[in-house]
Amino acid sequence: MRQIKIFVADDHPIVRNGIKSIFADEEGYSIVGEADDGLKAFQGVSAKQPDVAILDISMPELDGILVTERIKKEFPYIKVIVLSMHQSRQYAVDAFRAGASGYILKGGEVDEVLLAVRNVMAGQIYVSPPLVNEIMSDFLGIIKGEQSLDPINCLTLREKEVLQLIAEGHTTKRVAAKLFLSASTIKSYRVKIMKKLKVNDTAGLVKAALKNGLIKLE
Repeated sequence: MRQIKIFVADDHPIVRNGIKSIFADEEGYSIVGEADDGLKAFQGVSAKQPDVAILDISMPELDGILVTERIKKEFPYIKVIVLSMHQSRQYAVDAFRAGASGYILKGGEVDEVLLAVRNVMAGQIYVSPPLVNEIMSDFLGIIKGEQSLDPINCLTLREKEVLQLIAEGHTTKRVAAKLFLSASTIKSYRVKIMKKLKVNDTAGLVKAALKNGLIKLE
């Protein structure tokens, strides 16, 4: 029987250990790697090539949504399950838009993680029960044209990366170094991001990043 390979990423060791313990006594599953931030998560998934990546939505460096987008772009065959404390349909919609196959709320039943992995490996979508009705309402709203496009969704993947790093307090020079770009390029991105989000200062960028889960308050 082929082992289903799983990669776990969460900035809290207790959560990672909890997820690993779920699969420790289950036959047919193997934890092949773990990470405590988004950048390490993407690098680890790239190296280990798991069947399923379980990602916390709020992590340093890159959040779970951005990591999901990167993974699905480079490795579309890898299933992604987003683990979140946010019981808001917008976070779930963003996760699925990025390419996730599952969205699990933290604080739910322990066995839910195992159930989600089984579902996504069977080609299905998994959503924590408390969010099912909200997701459907959101979906129906889109069909009826009742919802406007959130400005954050107008940002490119790179723009979201720049926004997250700026909101985390990194200087232009530091952001440029992290993304292997020039300082002038980062400044250009900053102007574009502010225009798209219709904000005028760093405080506005931080507020937008917080609202959309790109960063979190400690």
